[in-house]
Amino acid sequence: MNRLWTRLTLAFVAVSLIGVAAVAWLANAAAGDQFRRYLTRQEMGNRDALIDALATFYAQTGSWNNVAAALSGRSGLDEARPGAGAGRRGMGWGGPAFMLADASGVIVYGARLGSTLTPAEQADAAPIEVNDAVAGYLVMTSPGRGILDQAQQAFLDELRANIVVAALAAGGLAAVLGLGVSRALTRPLAELTRGVRAFAARNWAHRVKPNGPREIAELAGAFNDMAESLQREETLRRNMMADIAHELRTPVAVIQGNLRAMLDGVYPLERSEIATIHDETLLLNRLIDDLRELALAEAGQLALDRQKVDVGEIARATVERFAVLAEARGVTLDATSVSPGLYALADPHRLAQIVRNLVSNAIRYTPAGGRVTLAAAPAGAMVEVSVSDTGPGLTPEEAARVFDRFYRGDRSRARESGGSGLGLAIARSLTQAMGGQIGVDSAPGKGSRFWFTVPGIGHLDNDSSKPATR
Repeated sequence: MNRLWTRLTLAFVAVSLIGVAAVAWLANAAAGDQFRRYLTRQEMGNRDALIDALATFYAQTGSWNNVAAALSGRSGLDEARPGAGAGRRGMGWGGPAFMLADASGVIVYGARLGSTLTPAEQADAAPIEVNDAVAGYLVMTSPGRGILDQAQQAFLDELRANIVVAALAAGGLAAVLGLGVSRALTRPLAELTRGVRAFAARNWAHRVKPNGPREIAELAGAFNDMAESLQREETLRRNMMADIAHELRTPVAVIQGNLRAMLDGVYPLERSEIATIHDETLLLNRLIDDLRELALAEAGQLALDRQKVDVGEIARATVERFAVLAEARGVTLDATSVSPGLYALADPHRLAQIVRNLVSNAIRYTPAGGRVTLAAAPAGAMVEVSVSDTGPGLTPEEAARVFDRFYRGDRSRARESGGSGLGLAIARSLTQAMGGQIGVDSAPGKGSRFWFTVPGIGHLDNDSSKPATR
């Protein structure tokens, strides 16, 4: 009884049976009423014909003598008598179906022969006029719509039986249709339930086919979208765990190997060897910090100190910080395209972190003799900061994944060329946390342009803000 299709079927059947029963009851009542009305109209027609025949009889004979014989079939009056030739019963069970009284109200034919009509009968009597004078009265004593003869009652009973049979057939058909409709409605839900259970059993690739009514199909589509998102997140989680294990294993292995070599006497216990181990611990600590910062940013728990920030000042500081590295690699670094007096509403430390990350990546992938350009300009209500390089560029596949965690363009995954693979992922999370967006425009052999936006607070003319150049 707790199954939805069972409840729907019972609901369909109940509603159908109530409707069918109501229709059958109304049809039965209407059929009986209409049938009796028909008989009444028929009797009224027979009464008019009988009055005409009786008036003719009286006009011919001048009295009501021998009217009983005439009505018994020995004259044409019998053909006008109600129910003649049809086995119709008369008054009560077998008597005449009417009474005939003379002009003074004395009954000359029918029940209570010789008695006088009662006032009620006199009021219901139809006058029989001959030569504009009342010659007698005709009183229809047939029960009309109250009692039917055997043939008429049999006809009405058969009609009612047919109505009952039709009602039962309609109820059965409604039950069958209700069962079919309920099963059709609940089948997609059952399939969706199986999909949910399969997904709960970690069958991430399971999908359901959107079918059935629009609402259920939309629900199945929403489930598939959710499943796709969860599968993608699960894949990213697994990849991240594998990448974290890979990144942590390398420095730990170096530290462990060097310490074992020192314990075994392979490496001398000198400051230079200890410094190597210390460098690996710094790398390990930096990786842990990056992971923590990324986790906080993606969870929306990273504390931000939003304030008015001079974008030009951050550009000059970044250029000064990377000037030595750019010169050592033979790369020209400039910020001549930074608009003066450009201010943003952002966390100054996080904004500088994003810019440093993009500039560091650009210098790393730009060959000697190349150029890295730091630019900033207003973009509507936002401030757009971009870092362009003349490096090898990115393929569309690489551009689509460049902001993923632990992704490196260098397939060797060497830290010297690819870093930890968290910088751009952190930059994306920080940008989104400050209400902006980040992206890349690149093509193989044509360099790359990384850009991000943060909310701006106006473009002010400030002659003291000079673009920095290196």
